[in-house]
Amino acid sequence: MLGIKAVARLWLIAAFAIVGGIAAAPNRVAAERQKPLPVACSQLPAKLLGGNIKYANAQIVPANTSPGPQFNNFTGTAPSSAKVPVAYCLVVLSYSSTPASDPTPQNITIYVGLPLNSMDGGTTGATVNPPLNFTTVEGNWNGRTEGEGGGGCTGNTNVNATGAVANGFVGSGTDGGHGNPTDDPTNTCDQGVLSLGHLNKQYIADWVYNGPQQEILWSKKVANLYYGRAPLYNYWNGCSTGGHQGYALAQTLAGELDGILASAPAMYWTRFQTAQMWGQIAMFDIAQEVIPAGKLAAVQNAAIAACDKNDDVQDGIIDDPRTCTFNAKANVCGQPGAPAAPNCLTPTEANAVNVMWDGPRNDSGERIWFPIDRGTDFTFWDGNVPFGLAPVQFGWDLENPAYYNAGSFPGSYPGFWGNVALNSTTQPPGAVTTYAAVAQAGSNNVADLTDTFDDLDAFKASGAKMITFVGANDGLIMPRGVINYYRVMAERYAERDRLFAAISADAFDHNPSDRYRGIQKFYRLFHVPGVSHCGLGILNHGSLGPWPQNGADFNAVVNWVEKDIAPNQVIGTGNTAAPAFIPGSPTTLTRPLCPYPQTAVYNGSGNVNDAANWQCGGDLERNIPVGTPLSGPPGQRVACYDVLARYKHEVKGPLDFEGSGVDPAICHADGLPRP
Repeated sequence: MLGIKAVARLWLIAAFAIVGGIAAAPNRVAAERQKPLPVACSQLPAKLLGGNIKYANAQIVPANTSPGPQFNNFTGTAPSSAKVPVAYCLVVLSYSSTPASDPTPQNITIYVGLPLNSMDGGTTGATVNPPLNFTTVEGNWNGRTEGEGGGGCTGNTNVNATGAVANGFVGSGTDGGHGNPTDDPTNTCDQGVLSLGHLNKQYIADWVYNGPQQEILWSKKVANLYYGRAPLYNYWNGCSTGGHQGYALAQTLAGELDGILASAPAMYWTRFQTAQMWGQIAMFDIAQEVIPAGKLAAVQNAAIAACDKNDDVQDGIIDDPRTCTFNAKANVCGQPGAPAAPNCLTPTEANAVNVMWDGPRNDSGERIWFPIDRGTDFTFWDGNVPFGLAPVQFGWDLENPAYYNAGSFPGSYPGFWGNVALNSTTQPPGAVTTYAAVAQAGSNNVADLTDTFDDLDAFKASGAKMITFVGANDGLIMPRGVINYYRVMAERYAERDRLFAAISADAFDHNPSDRYRGIQKFYRLFHVPGVSHCGLGILNHGSLGPWPQNGADFNAVVNWVEKDIAPNQVIGTGNTAAPAFIPGSPTTLTRPLCPYPQTAVYNGSGNVNDAANWQCGGDLERNIPVGTPLSGPPGQRVACYDVLARYKHEVKGPLDFEGSGVDPAICHADGLPRP
């Protein structure tokens, strides 16, 4: 059976023949002679309907108004009612390549927002999108497309979600194939399991791959029709699920996008969603309770205070939370420095918190996936019910919708997930399996379909660029996941092969540019300290670290693609007005964000909240945890604590150094290499 990537590429070849006759383009002279003219928005449906497009509608949406209703035969998700400050042409398409008799038919809705062309009143030659200051090439269009990603288990129905249309881009979105809202009204991905033992693979593949692919291909075709010319550049902009989709597109649709901003990517979907249940199980199995939110906030802030100066700067931010080894037992009631009741911990609660910070492990003590880091909000683990998508993922892993029952504390707590124990030695009454067994089942049953961890060979060869920003204290998507991927890809594209180096692995690894020079030519990861998910602040700390604001992250992608200016730093801005940045706050801080493995280094003088007093440098990969780690021998680099058990062998598999991009020779205790 062909893998997802192979199928996607074979499908793409066929798609080229459908979308605009790309494979059979006429020669340049003939093209000039037959150059198409722009068409009115109202003319687009007749040109688009047919084949796999089962529904097409287009309307001019006046500035600052919501779109009008769709036709009665529309069976998809309605476009967003969000208002755009400029008039635009909105196209809504329904795509399906499956037979009508298919028991799980495709129904992918695609939304395309087009700045008005000259036929509909747009002004060619105007200047749009400061600070980039593009000149419009046809009507109000700047000549570029910007695909926009979704969030959670949903797509994106808002063509101006990132300000695309307002800035002169063709903006697009998709519902990811979740076409009929009555199938999954709360967007929890319940439809991922049809019945016991049967995954809805069409539904999952449409959400991960097919929906975003069709969004990109059809937005480009619609732009070509409406403006009478092909786009100059094509971009993707997404965070969380949108970042996940960005990686899926980079791996399967190379050549169709010039630049991708894919931040906080949910790229190892099955593995991190499964891991989101680890905290709930730890609290239930060890502490037999949901630990009160006040206690978790107190121990979180104690960790920030204890580890703030690991980078030699006291600023309320742990630069690299992987270096923090604060032990929750310090917050046990009666310990020196512990908070007063009711926010101090019992010994069993402290044990549970330490297990949460250590993360998922199997009976052999090997790491299965990554934890939430110290200083990170427990927001999605301290509720009376688990985070909504996590028990649903257990249902996907085991192909059993019974696990969707999350339960509520204290009455029906735990839900069906109470059948899952942390490990074979921590067994609550009624447990029938272990976390490691669920994780392994997920890896074998669905992860190859959901997890976008393939290589970037074709993307690299296409000349495209990709940038990712990830908050170091992301409590929804553990940031060590994308760091793991980046490390693996860095090894793949390293310019210097250590097999030919006549020096030790330590010496080879001395300069971070040696290992990361190859990957940084086309793909850069920015590790953002003191920030949670997609630019949110750390809620329980009331702070927001430096995150790129006002489109600085997307502009960095554009400048890299169009001006060949590789981003050696991007200025981030934050303040204490969590949960989001508030312009003009008197507590604003600025700081350079640096391509991994570099980080911002304070120059030793001046205001620590001023970016002018920081510069990029150092090597996060060479950091060593401060103090005694909960698991593993002390004194190793942070990467050595993140080596995972072999994929699909989570229960008893060996550590997979290659799959984690880590040279075992640098992971040693007492000077002896680990096997």
